[in-house]
Amino acid sequence: MDTPEILARLLTIGLTGGALIALNAIAISVIYSTVRTLNLAHGDLFALATVVTTSLIKVLALGPESGPLELAGGLALTLVVSVALAAGASGLIERAAFRPFRGRSRLAPLVATLGISFMLYQGGIVWRYLLPNWIPGEHRSVPGIPEFPRDSIPEVYSTAPLLTLFGAPILVKDALVLTAAVGVAAGVTWLLGRTRLGRAIRACAENAEAALILGIDPTRQINRAFVLGGALAGLAAFLHATYYTAPYSAYGAASGLIAFSAALLGGIGNPLGALAAGLIIGVARAFSDYYLSTAVTSVLVQALLIGLIVLRAANVPADGSDRDALTASVSTQLSPRVRRGLWLALGLALVAPWGLGYAGTVGLTSILIFMVMALGLNVLLGMAGLLDLGYAVCFGLGGYIAATLSDVSGGRMEFAVVALAAALGAGLFGALNGWLTLRLRGDYLAIVTLALGQIARGLIVLLAGPDGLAAVAAPRLATLSLSTPTARYWLALALVAALVIASLRLLRSRVGRAWLALAEDPLAAEASGIDLTRFKTLAFVLSTAIAGLAGALYASTFTTIDPESLDFRVSTMVLAMVVLGGAGSVPGALVGAGLIALYDRAVIPWLGETLSRFQPGGGAFGSAFDVRGMSYLMFGLLLYVTVWIRARRSAGPNPPQINREDAKKC
Repeated sequence: MDTPEILARLLTIGLTGGALIALNAIAISVIYSTVRTLNLAHGDLFALATVVTTSLIKVLALGPESGPLELAGGLALTLVVSVALAAGASGLIERAAFRPFRGRSRLAPLVATLGISFMLYQGGIVWRYLLPNWIPGEHRSVPGIPEFPRDSIPEVYSTAPLLTLFGAPILVKDALVLTAAVGVAAGVTWLLGRTRLGRAIRACAENAEAALILGIDPTRQINRAFVLGGALAGLAAFLHATYYTAPYSAYGAASGLIAFSAALLGGIGNPLGALAAGLIIGVARAFSDYYLSTAVTSVLVQALLIGLIVLRAANVPADGSDRDALTASVSTQLSPRVRRGLWLALGLALVAPWGLGYAGTVGLTSILIFMVMALGLNVLLGMAGLLDLGYAVCFGLGGYIAATLSDVSGGRMEFAVVALAAALGAGLFGALNGWLTLRLRGDYLAIVTLALGQIARGLIVLLAGPDGLAAVAAPRLATLSLSTPTARYWLALALVAALVIASLRLLRSRVGRAWLALAEDPLAAEASGIDLTRFKTLAFVLSTAIAGLAGALYASTFTTIDPESLDFRVSTMVLAMVVLGGAGSVPGALVGAGLIALYDRAVIPWLGETLSRFQPGGGAFGSAFDVRGMSYLMFGLLLYVTVWIRARRSAGPNPPQINREDAKKC
């Protein structure tokens, strides 16, 4: 294959891939323009819509052997179902994750969509058990067995080339995807600019209060924007599944970041700009995948998103407060009742090892490590009002540093030195985080920390390998090896106790008061002489250093560290711990960490083992709805309910309302 043909093939691949990115980018652009908060469940919705498309095509037995009318009718039905389901689900997401918090919290919708993302993630897992190619008894931890639906479908488009470009064929489906993307971009542009519905959506996007005065119901128009965005996602899912003859494989909150990059690059609310940006990103990805690698491409796309947000935020005035309904009540003093509770908890912790066996002591140590992580994130979110969605990367980074030092020293290095190195390494990453996000707030801050975490995770896995590091030596203190579970438990307990004392002192210190002031009103705090750069960076450094310390303790205690410790789910689990206990509350962080870690590490395994005796063996129902297999659903639901309770308790104003009769004309 000569160079012109290679370039032509890469260009075709890039344009078609970019067209699919553009369709999702247009959907995200329409939604984001109305609520100015990213819907982190959008990527999972798109992925599940591709599964619906492939499953329905399999049920209808569509393929090259189908007659023209049968094929056209079946594809039309599949398209309608995919669009309708995605549009309806998107409308429900607006009602569940955005409407209850409007006027009350800016962070709550973002975290609530995280919870919904996990629920949709669970939907993909359950769907797998319903497919004909599912193997009874398979488990997600078995290597080589797919976790999500990978059911391929036959080609439903003609494989004959329309034309050739330097020897590279351009197929019917290539032209179909490109035509659809151009048509959707033009159609949405016309809808937003020329129709009453579009003008109402644009009015709410520009200024909801002014639109309300003019008689436009913002609540109704925002829901319509979500329905429209969901319909576009359903169309994109249909085209993706039929073009690649397989469902989309990436789930999770980060799966929609590429489309969001295109939406930002093209300009929020600009469908034609999103189309152009999607095509550019698609072509760049194709050439990068071929000449570099897919891992490098992922890093470059995430870096593009970070750069776009940082440049965009430079033109946004930093007024208002970072203090949110989720972090609304921060007390610097402990009540006598709380003090007694802490002393009681310490007393129970001191006698716990004598009443538990090996497994119980190991489980308690795991809970204590989660408490360390929760105390670290509480510094950042609770005191400084800053949300870090890539927090688990610092935990994993500390673990990898500890494992590497253990291997180099032959296990003879003191744990104090190992922990210090892990904390310094994670703290340096936190300093980078703080520097990049210096002027970012709200969802922009959360998205950049998420993207930066994805980059760091990819680089760590690339350097250390996909299997992680094992045979980590036990921690050593003063030449004494802590080789027993009880000894490691005492080390973890001592670390938690030290961090609790340090956190309480920090809240009452000048640094803690500076963080609280910056979270309440950055402009007023800076006018009072508080250095925004210094204190915000310090919050990131201290928080991530504690996470690195927890990672070192985990690797030394459990003698292993793997890529799962860097997973986004760990970040959201720690976030749920802090929010559940009340961000800013040191005892609350301990309680939240204890409850969620106990549920995840003890209750779920016990309940799963108990209920498995009453479930049908080998059947789809018994496997799909096993308690252990439904952990993502339960965790997502827990995260959503926690946010709902916390945000609804806030004293923020209720969203503006108007009479429905007055808004009928809209």
